[in-house]
Parts: sequence; C-alpha cells; structure tokens
Amino acid sequence: MIGVLVAVHLLAAAVWVGGSTALIFVGVPAIRTLEGEPRGRAMKELGLRWRPLGYGALGVAAVTGVVLAAREWQHDTAFQIVFWTKVVLFLCLVVASYFHNFVLGPRLQAEIREEREPVTRPALVVVGWISYSLTLALPILGVALQRIVS
Repeated sequence: MIGVLVAVHLLAAAVWVGGSTALIFVGVPAIRTLEGEPRGRAMKELGLRWRPLGYGALGVAAVTGVVLAAREWQHDTAFQIVFWTKVVLFLCLVVASYFHNFVLGPRLQAEIREEREPVTRPALVVVGWISYSLTLALPILGVALQRIVS
C-alpha cells in the first residue's frame, strides 16, 4: 500500500512540476506572439484548461504527502525542520498561485481588454516566478525528507 501511495504522490508532483514548467517555457512564450484580444483569450483558455489538472494534482500531492509524513513521522529535529519548512513553502505556493491566477491574471486581462496600459504585467511575472521557484523547492525538500527517514 505504501508503494502505491508514494507512486501517486510522485505522479501528482510530476504533473504539477511538469505542467508548470511546460506553461512557463512553452505555453506562455507561444501565446506572447499574439496581440490584443486573441492573446488575452489564449492566455485565459490556457489557464482554464490547466487549473483542474494542475490544482487537482497539487491537492493529491498535498494529501498523499501528509499521509506519507504521518506514516514516517519522526521527532528528530532535522525531520521537523524540513517537514515544517515544506509545509510553509507549500502554503506560500498556494497563496502565490492563487494570487497569480485569480487576482493578477484577471486584472491584466481586463487591462488588455480595455486597451489600457498593462501595469499589472510586472507583478504577474514576479509572482509567477516566485510560484515556480516554490514549485521546484518542494520536491527538493521531499528528497531531503526521504533521506532523513532512510
């Protein structure tokens, strides 16, 4: 049973990390070649298609991660530090991702649609890179946790 749980956890994390990487390095650059309303529509469509898969995978990774951590729980200081750091960074990822997708993204889309100067873009890019950095940090901490447990 534990093997299945680990496999599901790793697959969910792979979907989140891989999908985020594909969006950043393939999807968004391709959409940047468009202008005006088609660009806004394409970006919105990409986000709407990604959200159920991405956030579903992130949720599955979180649930399976909690179950795995509870099973391997140690009162060792190193385990506690890495585990709680991972929890805090995960929560930061959720907040940053929410802010990127549900606050800044729609705000930028409105600016583009209304043909206003897109002042939201720099903040959206910074929050996006913060989110991606957190995305990469989480599996690294997962490896660290596994090494402590082994």
